[in-house]
Amino acid sequence: MKLLFLDAPYNGEVKLCKETLNYLAKKSYKTIGLYASIQFSNNLDKVKKQLKKASVKIITSKAKRTHSKGQILGCDSYHNSLNLPDNKLAEIDCYLYIGDGRFHPLALIYRQKSLAKKNFKEVICNDPIDNQLFLVDFDSVRGITTKYKSSLMKFLTAENIGIINTVKPGQEQLSTSYILEEKYPDKNFYHFLDDNVSFDQLENFPFIEVWVNTACPRIGFDDQEKFAKGIININDAFKAEKILQTIN
Repeated sequence: MKLLFLDAPYNGEVKLCKETLNYLAKKSYKTIGLYASIQFSNNLDKVKKQLKKASVKIITSKAKRTHSKGQILGCDSYHNSLNLPDNKLAEIDCYLYIGDGRFHPLALIYRQKSLAKKNFKEVICNDPIDNQLFLVDFDSVRGITTKYKSSLMKFLTAENIGIINTVKPGQEQLSTSYILEEKYPDKNFYHFLDDNVSFDQLENFPFIEVWVNTACPRIGFDDQEKFAKGIININDAFKAEKILQTIN
């Protein structure tokens, strides 16, 4: 079956509301990392002009899984997802997300989970539809990251690991899961292959001590509550010990 993906850009005006501009000024932010969901990422000219007028420097990039500069996806939730070198990341005072909803800007939170609190960058959100400011901070996901840390500890001590694989294009990582199996030869790995993840069906395999997710990385974060045995993402499984030393 041939698939055709079309962008659906917002046809209204995209600009920063007065509240957002005042907040940036109040916090004295001089350099921001600018990102938006696909509906708004190609229509940021006015936003950039407003920031330039406010003497704010913009840093942005084409994230790894996107097809346009400044766009961010909910799965861009790893340290290197933004395709920015460390020196550029260090320049950023805060992140400014243009869009509605919290799903996409939370990716900017999760990708900082291994940073020390003093290095954590605030995520400011400007909703161009409702013309309002809202903030997404680390405290809003602290419960999730605490459980994630527990799942990482379970993974390191567990003998029987269940790996969830999907056959969906763009998410399939079966070969990567075999590489993970080679990294931990003392563990028993069981591979579960499907096109959709049915959380309730996983309870049929009580011998599994912890799960490894190879599909959308947001499953490993947002769906922690649905996995009684715990779950981690495969990228983090390769460096579980290192992440445990730094995760907030």
